[in-house]
Amino acid sequence: MLNALILTLVLHVSGQIDIMCEELKTISSTCKSNPSSTKSLVKLHQKIISLSNNIEKFFSFVALLQFIWNTLVICSIGFMVVISLDTNTESKSGVMIQFIIPYLAVTIEAFVFCFAGEYLSTKSRSIGDAAYEAVWYDLSISECRILLFVILRSQKRLTITAGNVMDLSLEGFTSIMKASASYISVLHAMY
Repeated sequence: MLNALILTLVLHVSGQIDIMCEELKTISSTCKSNPSSTKSLVKLHQKIISLSNNIEKFFSFVALLQFIWNTLVICSIGFMVVISLDTNTESKSGVMIQFIIPYLAVTIEAFVFCFAGEYLSTKSRSIGDAAYEAVWYDLSISECRILLFVILRSQKRLTITAGNVMDLSLEGFTSIMKASASYISVLHAMY
């Protein structure tokens, strides 16, 4: 449920970002008919940032607990696999199948959180790109300045963190997997 909620919220924010990028692409034609359209874009951008910050506040601690738990479970499952492979049982394949399903479930759960953070971060960069690619040379000087502020504000990417310790990204996912593998090898060496 928690993974579905975070994915839904991130997809909603990214949909709002897509709407803003489309409005930035057509800014020169809308500014001639409606001079306050650049100000409405700034308000939309502020709402997107605010919604992203609210998602970050809600999911930051939850994501930290989730990653600590997932790391412990991955290490435990890996250690049990190492122990079961060292025993002289004939049904090693049956033991491996028992451990693969929970391992995949925990790994996919960690991946979903990291993918949501990476997707939000990537989408937030597209605002600055769309503002830069807009036909800003057809706008008035004051509207160009407003557009410049949108570009400057979009330089700070939107992220979801795990307890303000690490960004949820695919890089963070690989570091979690590397840490889990190294813990498994240490436990195996000690056993």
